[in-house]
Amino acid sequence: MPTENIIACLDQKVILLTQIWDLTKQIDLRCTQDDIQLDGLLEQRGVFIDRINKCNDLIGRLTAELPPEQRERVTELLNGKGTEEDCGSEEERHTLKLSKEYHFILQKAAVLDQSARGKLRKRCDELREKINQGRRTEGQDGMFQSIK
Repeated sequence: MPTENIIACLDQKVILLTQIWDLTKQIDLRCTQDDIQLDGLLEQRGVFIDRINKCNDLIGRLTAELPPEQRERVTELLNGKGTEEDCGSEEERHTLKLSKEYHFILQKAAVLDQSARGKLRKRCDELREKINQGRRTEGQDGMFQSIK
């Protein structure tokens, strides 16, 4: 029973991470626009991350209930270690497949997230430079003078 629930949690994690990846693609795309409007994308992504963390907690509790040998094996599979040939059952193969899929999507999402963060930082730096340039070129009564 714990293994079935672990597989269900892994399946849920893959679905949630795919949604996070889709949101991250939208964020990355919007970061290329002149007027960056992220709307509620970051908040939505945060909700999905919280749900993944809840799945991780449940998987941890379910794994802790297993006998030591089985716990060790499940932990290896959850970390994506091993091959299908090493798996002794359909449950192990499914766990390994989902774990590898999750880690693959996670890696892609992390790369895309780095790209979006870099674009946001660059845009922020550009705007900061424009503000500083405005401060340098305006007279004493300019609108940016009071902001220091």
